Amino acid sequence: MVEEPPERSRAQQAAAEVQVMDNLQSLDVASEQIERYGVHPDQFIEWYGPEDGAVVVMIHGGYFHEDGTLRYLRPAALALGESGYHVALAEYRHVLGDPKTSFDDIETLARHPQLENAMWVGHSSGAIFVSHALFSDAVQVRHAVVLAPILELARAADEDANELDINPIALWLQKMPEEDPQLYAQWEPLAGYYAMGAAGFQQRGLHLDVIHGTLDRTVPVARTKNFLTEPFNIALVPGENHYDVIRPGSDSWLLLLGALG
Repeated sequence: MVEEPPERSRAQQAAAEVQVMDNLQSLDVASEQIERYGVHPDQFIEWYGPEDGAVVVMIHGGYFHEDGTLRYLRPAALALGESGYHVALAEYRHVLGDPKTSFDDIETLARHPQLENAMWVGHSSGAIFVSHALFSDAVQVRHAVVLAPILELARAADEDANELDINPIALWLQKMPEEDPQLYAQWEPLAGYYAMGAAGFQQRGLHLDVIHGTLDRTVPVARTKNFLTEPFNIALVPGENHYDVIRPGSDSWLLLLGALG
C-alpha cells in the first residue's frame, strides 16, 4: 500500500498540480473540427484523430465552472488522436442547482450515432457523468475509464467542506448532503452499480478502469481506495498528481493507453 505524502509537503504538491494544469492550458491545440449536438453554446464536440479510429469520448472536469474549462483536456485529446483514436472531446452545460441539465447532455451524447460503441474517459468531476453513463439503463455505454475520479458525491461534499474555501459539489447541488440526502442519492455516480451489484456488473459485460495518482491534492486517492474490493480495474500511480493523470507521457498516460487498448 502506498503511503500518503507527509503533511509538510502538501503546499509543494498543490503547487505542482497548478503548474501541470497551467502547462496543459497554455498549449494551443484546439481542433478545427467542431460539431454541435444542441442549440446551447456549451453543447458541442471537438473531434480529434482519424475518422476510422476507435471512438473515445472525453468528458472534462473543472468543477462545473461557467467557462467549461474543456481546454485543459485538449492536449490529451490531441495525443489520443495521434495514437490513432477518433476522439470526441465534449463540452456540456453547467448550471448550479440544476444537475439534471448536465446529465441530460451526457445522455444525449451517449445516443449520438457516432458514439454508440465508444469508450468513455472522464477526469475528476467528469467521472461523475462517465460513471452515470456506464451504469445507466437509459444508454448503452460498456467501457469507461475514470481518472482521478469523484465517485461519491456526499463524501466529496463532506470532506471538501473541511479542506476547501469553496465546496464544489455542494455549490453545484446547492445543498449539503445532510440538507437533502435524496438529492445526493439521485445523482450518485455509482447508484446504478449499487443497484445491479457486482454480479450484475459482470453479467452485463461492463468494464471500469480507475487511474488515480497517489499525490493528488484535489481528489485524495483515499477516496478511490474505498473501491479496491469492487470488480473494477484500479491503478494507483505513485508520485503523480491530479493533472498528471491526463498529461501525455506520464506513467498514468501509459496506463490510460493500456486501458483503452
